[in-house]
Amino acid sequence: MSELPGPTGRLIATRDIRPAAVPGHSFRVVADGSVTAGAFSLTESESPKGAAVPPHAHDRSVECFYVLDGAYLLTVSGTSHEVGPGGFLLVPRGAPHQFEVVEGEARAMVLFTPAGFEEVFRQMPAIFGTPGEPGPAWVRANEEAATRLLDGTGPGPAALVRGPGGGRSDPVTLADAGATGTGLRISLHDGDPLGARWAPGPSATAVYVLAGRYRFDLPGASTVVAADEYLSLPQASQVQALALNAGSRALVLHSGA
Repeated sequence: MSELPGPTGRLIATRDIRPAAVPGHSFRVVADGSVTAGAFSLTESESPKGAAVPPHAHDRSVECFYVLDGAYLLTVSGTSHEVGPGGFLLVPRGAPHQFEVVEGEARAMVLFTPAGFEEVFRQMPAIFGTPGEPGPAWVRANEEAATRLLDGTGPGPAALVRGPGGGRSDPVTLADAGATGTGLRISLHDGDPLGARWAPGPSATAVYVLAGRYRFDLPGASTVVAADEYLSLPQASQVQALALNAGSRALVLHSGA
């Protein structure tokens, strides 16, 4: 993690974060509630083919998946969706869901809004390394995060699913404030050409670069943000972005928009 000079932002590289690893899964919490004022958390999740997560439901948070590699079969409220690279899926609050990796070494950015469930990821190695777990401690950790462990997916609200962006450079809204229910909006710049310029806008609070590199010109400083790096934007109304590679791609997180 590095701090830029002055009141500009915080740059976090996923590669610098020690993963929380359990059999079949690895999690790197990139941004937690302490750096997002509780608005959201962002975690990189990696799992091999055949790895699965059993049915559960989050009653406090919306969970979003943006797939980077491989493919997931996500079953939400009884309906299954195969989501591959560039695909996005939002699990509504209270929706029973589960997933299985069906292709390759799968990797996804997992966002919760509001934040909170990232603490369960962090507790997992200790819990799963304890004799008799997953058991009572696992149930308790999920209950504290308002998450129910279920026997099946069953009925519930439908998932919001969006396919790959197809290399469009114009920003696309993946989920608006109505879908998240927290005021958070998630947008995607996909396939920006070399030299493309854009402004995140005054509502933007953070960007996560998915591919390529961008230079962000902030008040009093400029910084290059590469793939798998996160930059907070406390003064986004004064920020400009410049794509340094053809095909650069970034998630932009907007608060209160």
